[in-house]
Amino acid sequence: MRIFSFTLILCLLTLISQGQERELKLKPKRTDKFIHMDGLRVGLDISRSMQHLWNKGNRYGTELSFDFELVPNLYPVLETGWEKLRMRQDYVDYSSSGSYTRLGFDYNLLVAEHQKDMDMVYVGLRYGFDFANQQVKEYLIPNYWGDITGSFGRQNYNSQWAEFVLGMKGEIFKNFFLGWGIRGKLKLNQKDFDIPHVYFNPGYGPAEKKFNFDFSYSVYYNLPFNFRK
Repeated sequence: MRIFSFTLILCLLTLISQGQERELKLKPKRTDKFIHMDGLRVGLDISRSMQHLWNKGNRYGTELSFDFELVPNLYPVLETGWEKLRMRQDYVDYSSSGSYTRLGFDYNLLVAEHQKDMDMVYVGLRYGFDFANQQVKEYLIPNYWGDITGSFGRQNYNSQWAEFVLGMKGEIFKNFFLGWGIRGKLKLNQKDFDIPHVYFNPGYGPAEKKFNFDFSYSVYYNLPFNFRK
């Protein structure tokens, strides 16, 4: 009888301790209205391949982006890509290509309507830089005494700029997002040449402009892991 009672007491203590462990493992219910996102969100800018529709010349490229929630509403961002521009006109055949990178952050302006809400409207800042090259395969200068033709070999250059971004990212399926952004770009530094001048900066746009506007449209997937553990 004593053995049975002792065994019963041990079983009850075990059940009580297991129940306490389960309670400790349960996450407390959220009381804030921040939009939270676990994991890393990876994006592909699908508008880079369609730029010839609204930009001068045959301009195309590809771009990937990465962002995550560092603290509530603040998302560090890395964007990297490659672009090429080819302009073939009556008097010049010009091409430029190169890679670019932008670093910065987005700040979310929305509050959560429910605990699983991950839609965002954000403002952001970026610092961008590129490494590019250009080439004039052929140029023609009309002249009374005879046309002047020639070419310029490959020239390497780089530039730096700042960006101001306004955009949104909306979850259409679980962990899948669509988003757009409007970008204002301010040139900070530019390596140039006397002849020919740099015409195009990958990731920035026309090099002769001190300020450029741009538009991006992207698809995203959130890799749902909790790195905070």
